[in-house]
Amino acid sequence: MFESSAQAILVLQNQRLPEHQRTEAAHFLASDPTPDALSALVAALSDADHGVRWAAGTVLAEIGDPAIPVLLNALIQPGVDKTLRDGVRHVLTDNRSPKVRQLSVSLIKALKGPEADIASMQEALKLLPSFD
Repeated sequence: MFESSAQAILVLQNQRLPEHQRTEAAHFLASDPTPDALSALVAALSDADHGVRWAAGTVLAEIGDPAIPVLLNALIQPGVDKTLRDGVRHVLTDNRSPKVRQLSVSLIKALKGPEADIASMQEALKLLPSFD
């Protein structure tokens, strides 16, 4: 299958490859959640392919606490779109970590509420120190 995380990241990022290969790459990265792997998975939450987005969210939810700082940092960047916010919501609501689920209640609400872009950025900033 994959010989390294670096190879899996390249496959995940290659939008010309079939969805099943890219989702397999996302699942492979769960076994070695390096900073580069986490960044690639978070970026995949905005992928054009729904299956790839879902796989990335599922893997990040399985990883739990170690994925949250990268996820929160993505939310505080300018220009965050609804696709990323929806992916983050998936990661938080399906997270295997009770700590993540407990601490992210306000952020989950902000991700879907009115003015979600600003509200989710504010909640992510508040939550970030809990995971650094």
